[in-house]
Amino acid sequence: MKIAQISDIHLTEHGQVIWDTDTLSHFESAIQVLSKIKDLDAIIVSGDLSNDGSEWTYHYIDERLATLKLPVFCCLGNHDSTSALSIDFKCLRFDREAMIGEWRFLFINSVSGDPDKLGFFKSRGLILDDALALLESKIHTGIKTAVVLHHPPIEPGGWLNRKPLENKEDFNDIIRESDVKLVLYGHIHCAQQNKQSEILYSSAPAIGFAYDKDLPKYQIADGQEGISILEFGKEIMIHTELLPFTTKIEFA
Repeated sequence: MKIAQISDIHLTEHGQVIWDTDTLSHFESAIQVLSKIKDLDAIIVSGDLSNDGSEWTYHYIDERLATLKLPVFCCLGNHDSTSALSIDFKCLRFDREAMIGEWRFLFINSVSGDPDKLGFFKSRGLILDDALALLESKIHTGIKTAVVLHHPPIEPGGWLNRKPLENKEDFNDIIRESDVKLVLYGHIHCAQQNKQSEILYSSAPAIGFAYDKDLPKYQIADGQEGISILEFGKEIMIHTELLPFTTKIEFA
């Protein structure tokens, strides 16, 4: 089984440039990369499809990913809008769980409402108690399980530690010694893999713009945008496909 994980597309309405970066061009570059990967079974998007929550961005992403003729499973990120959950999509799915091959994937909401922006989410992650309880009820059935969420449930290091999952200890206590063998997430805009208690934690590089924990805070790491490819066998093998080009708009 082979799965592509993409994250943090940060598309804006009508492809407007943000932070001197053309995230629409980066997304189109990702479509090119995905179209050339053989034997993909599914695509997982770990949040922040949109940067501004506009319906235009979700329709555009859906139309372009639909050309790949693959199932696409998504969770929301803190830049997304709840409006995405009510759109009739061609291929994007916001299911709570899905079977892909012999693996069960659970999609956990790690974003909480922002009282100042109705329909949008706070940047810092939080899994509510009922979602934690539901997770705990599903991970002791003998089925190999992966959990997908937006926020990092382990510390990524450096300045990227500033906006993790607030209740990461509760989350990790629940999945320890369970059927969960893989945790996929985004939000930190860089690729990392760590193994703790026989669980593999993996974040995908961002599509929209990349960060690096060793660079100054919020400095864009040009050229590190990409896609994680996961191959499932006796072991899970993960490698990164960098985007073939990135576009940065230079201002006089």
